Amino acid sequence: MTDRFREFYESVGARYPEDASVYRTLSGQIRKKWITRKLRELPAGTLLDCGCNMGTLSKDWHRGAVFGIDIAYAPLHRGRRRAPRTTFIQADLRDLSMLRNGCIDNAIACEVIEHLDRPGLFLGHLYRILTRGGNVLVTSPNFVHSRPREVGLGVLRSFGIDKGTADDRYLHTAYKPQELAAMAQEAGFTVLEQGSFEFELRGWLKPVTEIERIMNALIMDHAPASRLNRLREQGFRRLEIGLFCVLDIFNFGRLLSGIFKEGRRSYIVARK
Repeated sequence: MTDRFREFYESVGARYPEDASVYRTLSGQIRKKWITRKLRELPAGTLLDCGCNMGTLSKDWHRGAVFGIDIAYAPLHRGRRRAPRTTFIQADLRDLSMLRNGCIDNAIACEVIEHLDRPGLFLGHLYRILTRGGNVLVTSPNFVHSRPREVGLGVLRSFGIDKGTADDRYLHTAYKPQELAAMAQEAGFTVLEQGSFEFELRGWLKPVTEIERIMNALIMDHAPASRLNRLREQGFRRLEIGLFCVLDIFNFGRLLSGIFKEGRRSYIVARK
């Protein structure tokens, strides 16, 4: 990545408890459960966790050596205590030249490709370092109407982060499943699966999200760096989890997957 990406993610990695914040949310918990299930379907061998942060998603892999790559040093340093079996590497995902050809059996790139300004370059490197027959799982946000490109810093301001990859914004886009598949095929992969998940949050969560958006706008207008931002986020996360627990009693997630064509997250499984 360019220097502005490295500076931004070093700052985020040092100040923002991303791992703890993400997996305390309803979306993060559903995503982690889904990815853990997909990991069980991968064959034994080495596993590379791309954009690993603290290595939460890959730390329970016990069918081979585990490697984690991230551009920021701070989360890797913290991850050494949480995931002692993982070998952490600080590196730019668009330049994996430190890894030799065909040295990795499996790879995951979960919620990372949407932050890369040259995703095709990353997938090309990934293809090179995977063994013949090696597998990769890629996930990203999905979108319905218009594709997001850059988003505001939001709650990051409450942690002292006031500069993104583009002034006060940072790259956070989204892809349809077929777009992920097309990029993977262009890099040389054969796509085994493509689709979406996280149907459980479609529809019913939108009113809650809209109320949160309005409150966030008010806080950002008057006190963007205030601790109110953190309290607002924590309060709505608890509300979402509580509502979902009630709805889940009635198997609401399965009902939604029968109504909506796509979930809130896209994914592919591809093979070299």
